[in-house]
Amino acid sequence: MGLELGVFIPVGNNGWVISKNSPQYRPTFALNRQIALLAEEIGFDYLFSMAKWRGFGGETQFWQHSLESMTLMAALAPLTSEVKLIASIAPTVVHPAVFAKTAATLDDVSAGRLVVNIVSAANRDEYAQMSLYPENFEAYRYPYTEEWLEVVKLLWTSEERVTYTGQYFTLEDCESWPKPIQKPSPPIVCATSSEAGFRFVAKHCDYAFLSGNNIERVKGLSLQAKQIGRESGRAIKTQLLVHLCLDDTQEKAKARFEHYFAGADFEAISNVYHLRSRDWAPERAAVLLERFQYWGRLFYGGFPFVGGPESTAQFLEELAVQGEVDGMVLTFPDFLEGLHLFHEHVMPLLRERGVRLERADRVLPR
Repeated sequence: MGLELGVFIPVGNNGWVISKNSPQYRPTFALNRQIALLAEEIGFDYLFSMAKWRGFGGETQFWQHSLESMTLMAALAPLTSEVKLIASIAPTVVHPAVFAKTAATLDDVSAGRLVVNIVSAANRDEYAQMSLYPENFEAYRYPYTEEWLEVVKLLWTSEERVTYTGQYFTLEDCESWPKPIQKPSPPIVCATSSEAGFRFVAKHCDYAFLSGNNIERVKGLSLQAKQIGRESGRAIKTQLLVHLCLDDTQEKAKARFEHYFAGADFEAISNVYHLRSRDWAPERAAVLLERFQYWGRLFYGGFPFVGGPESTAQFLEELAVQGEVDGMVLTFPDFLEGLHLFHEHVMPLLRERGVRLERADRVLPR
């Protein structure tokens, strides 16, 4: 089995653990460069960077400091040579013609390794603070995003100037050269767990990035995404966000988590919940509240797991086999330490289990 593995590099301060006791750091380029080079050396398949414009406060100022995704990936591109680079863009903040040229440039800089993550929705305040959140946007965000992406792909693929009249965008004899290296266009991914989102993915994207906190839910979402893709005549791959609290023994991993949990930044956690739920229907908000009431609320989204090497390898295998996912994007409280632990203790077990394809082991300097 060739399970794909990615690293969700820390664009925001302190990564994905909302705690005063977890590693506290700013998301500098220097740190992300170290993480990117180490992940590529270990043999990860891709790096993922999110788009974030506003944080959640609290004592930790959770995600109030963040790097811009496209710029960061452009800086990492010439330093890496194998990993795919998934850069995130929110269609509400940039015109599709501007993005088409930006992405074509980055595909050139990376020698054809760009993957684009479409952020169709996010916390309203991120865009409202810039007067870039359209009125009643939730009611039409998928049609808007579809048209935005249609324009981008036209500019990527057409060998003629583009004239286009849509509901949201108008182009008149628009030029956009050069085209991306990847033909017909760079792969597109989207994070979603709704049927509407999966239909958008099936029509426009290549990957669906899922979020769930139990294997049955993950399996259901993955199978649903793939079935909708097949109905549209396309093969859709699924990836899952997983937060690993890893150590070289089960006991150390548990103690590490308990230390983080003891310092939980409940103000920031509360802000995450309320800002994400305020515009939702009551039944959807209730589901989200239930997620925030269990121990995993210490992590932002995703599927958290606390364990040593054996239990971690077994968990990832179960997600791949029983959860029906094609790959996972991982986070660690301390990315450099976590990647070393994963390389030394977990990756060999995944190969033994046939979850990862064989690759010559490397001894990495610390």
